[in-house]
Amino acid sequence: MQDVHCNLCESHTAFTVATQNGHRMVQCSVCGLVYLNPRPSRQMLMAQYEKYHERDGKNEETWARLMEGNIEEAAALLNLYLPCKGKLLDIGCGYGHFLEKMQRQGWSTLGIDPSHKVIVSARAKGLTVIETTIDETAFSGDTFDAITAFYVLEHVGDPLAVLTKCLSMLRPGGMILLRVPHTTPIVKLLAFFGLKNNLYDLPFHLYDFSPRTLQVLLEKAGFSSVKFIPGRPTLPEKLWERSISIVSITLARFLFVASGQRLLLPGTSKTCIARRAWAGGFLDD
Repeated sequence: MQDVHCNLCESHTAFTVATQNGHRMVQCSVCGLVYLNPRPSRQMLMAQYEKYHERDGKNEETWARLMEGNIEEAAALLNLYLPCKGKLLDIGCGYGHFLEKMQRQGWSTLGIDPSHKVIVSARAKGLTVIETTIDETAFSGDTFDAITAFYVLEHVGDPLAVLTKCLSMLRPGGMILLRVPHTTPIVKLLAFFGLKNNLYDLPFHLYDFSPRTLQVLLEKAGFSSVKFIPGRPTLPEKLWERSISIVSITLARFLFVASGQRLLLPGTSKTCIARRAWAGGFLDD
């Protein structure tokens, strides 16, 4: 196990939020970033990821149904903000469902994922994918027009370094689109009522981001024009999980619209978009 400091402000001062599966999630006392500390070594985590996509009985079809709404939403956003399309990198591409959709819509696509099994499946679809992690990639600068990462950033050891690398790989005016959970408000609420849970999915999730901490991370990495929206719900196979997901996101989206896009309901997943500024100035959206 490795002790780490806050990835956002480098403080070593934090308090425990929850202990789940024998692991401790803490919150930075200075900036509020929530992270796992101590954490398993990178080697231990990578060994577990080989069967990550098969956990809880999942397979390629269940992942497609789970992420269908996220994929539709992301495609619409990218086509809206980047109508000329271009070159897309999907980090943690899994079985390649999003890459398939974007390729059909005229994008030049590339995916990366550390799991050998899903890479084999994606290649069988004729997709260009690489078995690797974002930490190990060595793409030249100004390569991509868009970078996507669905439920990936909470798994990486150094989110700030990953975002900084992503910025360097984007062309000026390019966009990053992230989908991240925001679990801490629900964990604290359940703890108040004495209800145990495993919502952090430890030790797989190394971080939990609020909109504020993620925005600061993105801006520290050099991104601009950061925006958040309550994303479309994931659709788990279990009826009660699906019902909770649909109801919570529906409420979050209603409050977001009703508040003039100011209110982001705590405890629900967020879709975040940000841009690399054009040379000499920031973007006007």
